[in-house]
Amino acid sequence: MNQERAKAIITIVVTAVATIAAMYGYAIDAEAWISVALSILSAVCILWSWWKNQNITDEAIIAQGYLDQLKAERRASHAKDE
Repeated sequence: MNQERAKAIITIVVTAVATIAAMYGYAIDAEAWISVALSILSAVCILWSWWKNQNITDEAIIAQGYLDQLKAERRASHAKDE
């Protein structure tokens, strides 16, 4: 329910800003805004995926070592079963 409210509020605010800008003679080119928004979204996605796939913090390095150990044990267990 909260997400729907947030979408509705954002829609109303964006529409109001576009309408007010149009009244003062400012044309809002949707294509340019979409290009800017998608470029920003793309950059955010690239940074987020890079951050999630890197072991930057000490805790992440320890967790990666533990995960590697578990995977090695699983591979050894599967090899023994075959």
